[in-house]
Amino acid sequence: MFIKRARPRPSARARTREAEDEDPAVGSPLAQPSASMASDGAADEEEAGSVLNRAKAKKKGMKGKGGRLSFAGDDESGESSTAFKQKKSLLSQALRASTPIASSPGAAAAASPQSYSADYLSELKAATPTRAPTAEESGSGHVSLAAREKYATEIDADSAAGIPDPAAIAAAKNRRKAAVHARRHGIEPGEDYISLGKEPHPESRLMREEDEGEEGDEGLADYTGVNDRLYLGKSANKRAAQRLKGEIGELIEDREMDSESDEETREWERTLVERGGVQPAPVRLPKEKVKTAGYIPTPIPASRPVPTIGSATARIAERMAALKATKDENERNLENATRELVLLEEQERDIRKQVESTEGKRAWVEEFQGWVETLGLFLEEKVPLLDTIEKDANSFARERAERITARRAGDDSDDLALVLGVAPTQTRPEEQSANESAPNSESRKMRRQAHADRRARRRGIVAAPDEDGFSTDDDLDESLSDDYDAAQREVERRVHALLEDVKAEDLRDPELGVAVRFADWRKRYPEEYEGAFGGLSLVQAWEFWARGEMVGWDPVRSDTTLDSFGWYRALYGYSRPRVDVDDDDAMDLEPEVAPEGDLSVEMVSKVVVPYLIRAVEETYDPYSARQTRRLRDVVDFVGMLLGEDHRKYQALVRAVSDIFTSTITTLAQAVAGAAGPMATRAPPYNPAARNAMRRFVRRRIKLISNLAQWRRLAPDVTDLIARVVSLTLRPILAKTWAEGGGDEMGAKVLAMAQGLPPNLVQFLQSGR
Repeated sequence: MFIKRARPRPSARARTREAEDEDPAVGSPLAQPSASMASDGAADEEEAGSVLNRAKAKKKGMKGKGGRLSFAGDDESGESSTAFKQKKSLLSQALRASTPIASSPGAAAAASPQSYSADYLSELKAATPTRAPTAEESGSGHVSLAAREKYATEIDADSAAGIPDPAAIAAAKNRRKAAVHARRHGIEPGEDYISLGKEPHPESRLMREEDEGEEGDEGLADYTGVNDRLYLGKSANKRAAQRLKGEIGELIEDREMDSESDEETREWERTLVERGGVQPAPVRLPKEKVKTAGYIPTPIPASRPVPTIGSATARIAERMAALKATKDENERNLENATRELVLLEEQERDIRKQVESTEGKRAWVEEFQGWVETLGLFLEEKVPLLDTIEKDANSFARERAERITARRAGDDSDDLALVLGVAPTQTRPEEQSANESAPNSESRKMRRQAHADRRARRRGIVAAPDEDGFSTDDDLDESLSDDYDAAQREVERRVHALLEDVKAEDLRDPELGVAVRFADWRKRYPEEYEGAFGGLSLVQAWEFWARGEMVGWDPVRSDTTLDSFGWYRALYGYSRPRVDVDDDDAMDLEPEVAPEGDLSVEMVSKVVVPYLIRAVEETYDPYSARQTRRLRDVVDFVGMLLGEDHRKYQALVRAVSDIFTSTITTLAQAVAGAAGPMATRAPPYNPAARNAMRRFVRRRIKLISNLAQWRRLAPDVTDLIARVVSLTLRPILAKTWAEGGGDEMGAKVLAMAQGLPPNLVQFLQSGR
């Protein structure tokens, strides 16, 4: 298991040290004078050793023959007939051979230390040198002759003088400069050139002495013990021993694993041989000697009871119970497996349906997206044209209302001129006619006559004085009325021409396009429809057709109601989808509203209410009872749909209240101007003043009557009525109370105005 490794061969330097240890006279320069004596002594010892060895060899040969070597003259271990001779290295042999052996006549006498005669001593003294040998005699100082023979070139190169002279130093510097110059120009310098860089070097660039020769210890460091460490202390030695023990255990485990793998390989080979039909030769094992034992009697078996029927029956019953339990468990497993198989089949069908549904959904979504893009392009082209048509229609209605308002303001100014006076105008005197500022000017007379003629033509009879002022004068003259009707017909023609170039029926009629598409979306994918607010998207897409249908509709003059429009009926029906039921009674009932809510309400909130607010601000006449009645019906219908708390409904009611406030403010300014100190006073007696006062008061009574119809919707109606009485009627009634019929008209105002403050009630009753 453990392989013994051979020791490394000692290097040349080690052999040199061994030779120096054996012969100290060679390495020491001071011992050179005694070299001859050492050589003589060595020769004598060699001769003496050889004689002893021959004597010992004879004794060993007499004792017996053997192949064993003897170390240190051990007689007990030797069976060898030859003496052991220590081998010397080649360098030691060369040094020994090169050492001269001093031969003198007294050599034989020196062998015997007892013969020290006078002649011998004198001869010895003459042979002993009195000075140290020179370098030529001893081989260049401390260098031996053998080393000089082997390394002659290196030794000669190193034998330079001690301290160089200035010439040698200058020559060396010149050589150094030449080498540096050559290196800068890319010329490779010599081997003896060492670059002196400025960068720090991690180690010296000089070659170490031990690197000159390759000893081979680095490659075999793991086997020679070079890397071993000496551990100091008891605990350190203990840990080192544990590590060594662990390494040895790992080696043992590796060897055992190799043995097991070898055993498996042999078993595999044996199996292959047996399969091939070739039986391996049986291994003959040495027979072991069978130890004979004494007599062993045959054991008598223990007695067992005879089985009974009861025990056999119990065993059979137990076995049957176990089999039954196994059978029941297998049946349960079979049922579970069958049930799981059914579930897997159902899951497979569901997954297949989902895949088919997903594929169908993808195709439908792509087709729906394409239609939406087409609808977007259509609306981008048509909506700007519709905006232009709506702008023109609104301008026509606004111009009509402005003409009627201006005419009524002129009538009020004429009546005030006869009762109170003429307010100062803002125009320059040269721009006024001579009689324009007079109460009975020709222009005022012509306006009053035209007003009477209009009333007569409208009623077909001559106007009665008592009814003058009560009729709603909100019609245009014949020429203006014809022009307005022609403009309305042109607007209708432009609306119809808006879709003349459209051939697709789903774009001409939203019930065939938008309604069908969104209804299909709601039916197919209700969750996605609700999550994407499909109902609001439908209202946004339907807005174009709803606006086109309402172009030219005047909510304060037309008899058309909101629920009569086609878009309202379509959205109302879309928000209440039909459900197939078998009960006839349930079919007669109105369907329930869809989860998205009533989309007609969304259309009213988004499109109709802004349209109504604009119509109230531009075309509503607060003196017209017919317009007030129709507008109130529309506002009530919007409140029923949106709710009175809805912000859009409150904005609509506030717009109506603002119209009355603006009208009262304008009228109050006119009355204050006619009764002011800068106004032109009316004549003291004018027969037409009484009728003018009645007409003015009756128009204010109509305004109060229309205001009273908004009492339930607008909370500030009572304050507005009080402002009408205090700012517009009180100055006129106070002036005409006694002789001009003011008391009579005051009673009529009190009967119409409800909820007035006490001071106004007292004034209408007593004139104070």
